[in-house]
Amino acid sequence: RDRVALSIAQKLAKVKEVELAARIKEVELAELKKIRRETLRRIKDFEKLYNLVKNQRNKFVNLIQASHQSITEMKDKSKILSNELDILHSEVHMKDKLLGQSRSQHATAVTERDSLRIELGKFGATFRDKQSVVDEQIAEVDKMNAIINTTEKEMLKLRKQYEVVIEARNHTGILLIDRNDELCILYEKSNIQEEVLKGGELELKRREDEMRILRLEVAELQRSIAVAVKVVPQIPALDEDVARLQKALLETRREAEALSLALENPANQSRWRLLEGKIPDKEELSARIQQLEERLNDKKEALLEKELILEEVTSLSDKLRKQAAEGRQDTLELAQKVNEYQSRLRAATRKIMATVSELSMYQATSLKLGAEKEELATQVSVAAQRAEAGLPPTEEAEREWVRLLREEATVRELATMREEEMAAADANALVASAAEPRPNAYIPEDIGIPKPYGAFSPFKPSEAGSTMRHVRKPQPKEIVI
Repeated sequence: RDRVALSIAQKLAKVKEVELAARIKEVELAELKKIRRETLRRIKDFEKLYNLVKNQRNKFVNLIQASHQSITEMKDKSKILSNELDILHSEVHMKDKLLGQSRSQHATAVTERDSLRIELGKFGATFRDKQSVVDEQIAEVDKMNAIINTTEKEMLKLRKQYEVVIEARNHTGILLIDRNDELCILYEKSNIQEEVLKGGELELKRREDEMRILRLEVAELQRSIAVAVKVVPQIPALDEDVARLQKALLETRREAEALSLALENPANQSRWRLLEGKIPDKEELSARIQQLEERLNDKKEALLEKELILEEVTSLSDKLRKQAAEGRQDTLELAQKVNEYQSRLRAATRKIMATVSELSMYQATSLKLGAEKEELATQVSVAAQRAEAGLPPTEEAEREWVRLLREEATVRELATMREEEMAAADANALVASAAEPRPNAYIPEDIGIPKPYGAFSPFKPSEAGSTMRHVRKPQPKEIVI
């Protein structure tokens, strides 16, 4: 019984445990169901969000494709507009060129008109100038006739003066020949005097050299005589001095030999001694000074003699030079006078030649002016006859008149052409264009009348051109998720 009770108790405990476990499982199952429901709900929410995102993505992809397509279209339109703008620029440039050409043509026409007017005025002025020149030439011819008459009178006077001058020239030539002969004689005399002077100078120089040599010889002889005179009374004393000096020389030589032996002997202790000498006293010095003074006086006397001789020779040479200079001065004066006469003669000859050349020039000028006068007189008479006959004065005048008429007609034609061009330009002031007119105004709702855009007009793209057929329209791709 206890065992059964124990087993029952065990089984009851197990049942309780199983019930508890079942309850726990039920709670866990409820929790899991709750989690499943929450998960399903969240999955549905995410599915909705996914669908929403997918739709938005497709929408944005479509928008991107549409924007790309619009961008390509805008690029094509911008290219077309740039091409049109280039075309318009080229047209404007061409119009500017045409306008510049027309303006340049107008300016050239104006300048040609002004130049033609100026030339017309010049021709009129030249005609008047030529007429005045003709009158002046007629007056000049009369004046030249008067000048020719006066020139002929002056020519007669000049011929007479020329004859007088020729006679004076001949006389002067004769005198010049005489003076030239005298001048040659004087030149010969001066040459002879110069040769004599040169010979005298050479002889004087040779004599001076001889005198100098003789003076030297005389001085040497006088000195030798004086020395001999002084030496003659002292010959015996000098002989005694010579003998004494020879003895002293022998003794001195012996002493020198002994001294040299003693000096060479190394055993000699006293190898030196005081030298003996004699100091001259005042008497000897005064005698020596007196002797030198005597020699100095002799030299001074010789110098004075030479100076006296030099003064005499110098005075003689100065006299000779003075005489030679006086002779040269005379010849120089004569030569200067001859040169002066020759220069005067040359000047007179040049004046005569210049007068003759001027006279010939006046004659040639008078002949030329006479021929011109005759030619102008014939031209004037012919012009008067043609004018009386109703013809132009000269053929050149007729050609000039025809040219002036032609120039006037040309000027009138140019003026009419310019007026026509100006009228055509006024008529074509508005430039024709094939471009489509663009709106430059809008109609607001409040006033109901057109109002201009101003500086901020809206952009109006042009129509697509023929090149757009080569552009393929893009196809949008579907987005697969």
